[in-house]
Amino acid sequence: MSVIAYVSGHGFGHAAREVEILRHLPPDIRLVVKSSSPEWFWREEMHRPFDFVGDSFDVGCVQRDSLHIDVPATLAAARAMATENRRRVGSERAYLAGIGARIVVSDVASFPLAVAADAGIANVCIANFTWADIYAAFVEEEPKFAEIVEEMLGQYHRADTCLDTDLALPMPYWRRRESVGLVARPGVGRREELDLLLPPAASGKKVALLYVGNWGYAVDYARLERYADWQFVSYETPPYPPTNWTVLRRAHDWPHPDLVASVDLVISKPGYGITAECLSTGTPLLYPPRPEFAEYTALHAALSEWPGGIFIDRERFESLDWVDGLLDATRVGRSPALPAPGGPATAARIAAAYRATE
Repeated sequence: MSVIAYVSGHGFGHAAREVEILRHLPPDIRLVVKSSSPEWFWREEMHRPFDFVGDSFDVGCVQRDSLHIDVPATLAAARAMATENRRRVGSERAYLAGIGARIVVSDVASFPLAVAADAGIANVCIANFTWADIYAAFVEEEPKFAEIVEEMLGQYHRADTCLDTDLALPMPYWRRRESVGLVARPGVGRREELDLLLPPAASGKKVALLYVGNWGYAVDYARLERYADWQFVSYETPPYPPTNWTVLRRAHDWPHPDLVASVDLVISKPGYGITAECLSTGTPLLYPPRPEFAEYTALHAALSEWPGGIFIDRERFESLDWVDGLLDATRVGRSPALPAPGGPATAARIAAAYRATE
């Protein structure tokens, strides 16, 4: 008997959220994860037994870089995925029966919720937005998105429950909705250890984590050398890295939440995962607008109310004109850390639903 989690592979935000939830499930519950996000991420982060199946039931958005969405390409990919999902309804129902699925969890594909409902299996969506919200914003540019949105809304409406993880859009289409609170992987501040990994020239400097995401930014990273009072750290090496750039190892050496908790500033596009980690650790976030992605309205609203949210317009972000933002980060310092109870709370609700089927 199993809990099976379908997790979007668009970026790392969905996987990071589900790791923090699913690792709190009681160890006697068998867990199966289906996702197109990389298996190594789950193996490094989960810290509990689980089975992994590489598969995808949503496409998210096709992006040119971390800030720019290719809407026509996204439409083509979403239509192809919808066609593929209709073809495999029967095989996916048989798969769920074969592994003894008792609870289907989705973050945030709509198709698995409908398949579970057809099979009479309890199901829950974990979300602060859905792809129906994202694609609805594209209808004016690509009217054929309307058909996809309509189909998705019908599938989302079949979910037993939506567990809302804060920073959420209105999502009026759920039959039942519960708030579970912010979900963020906990970070431990390790600044003294971090300082030992930086070059001698970084001594006394402020340290900023530049999170480039899966797609990176089309910027001239070498221009960061103008900010001589700052040392930039990342897991990735950019083209033509500046001299004040240090690449760190991820996973057990430097888990991402620990790095967020250890730096003076995070610089990133605003996505759920990075925003939640900054809010929960008190580390300021310097971020550009991302209005093409509907979730941005909720994230921007939360960051605007929090002292550590430092907004910079798109043109200045992409030209690395960060003088004012870095000065604001120095002035603000660490901000109030917000509670993030959503991981254990959501896992407890899933476990209770699982026990109810016994």
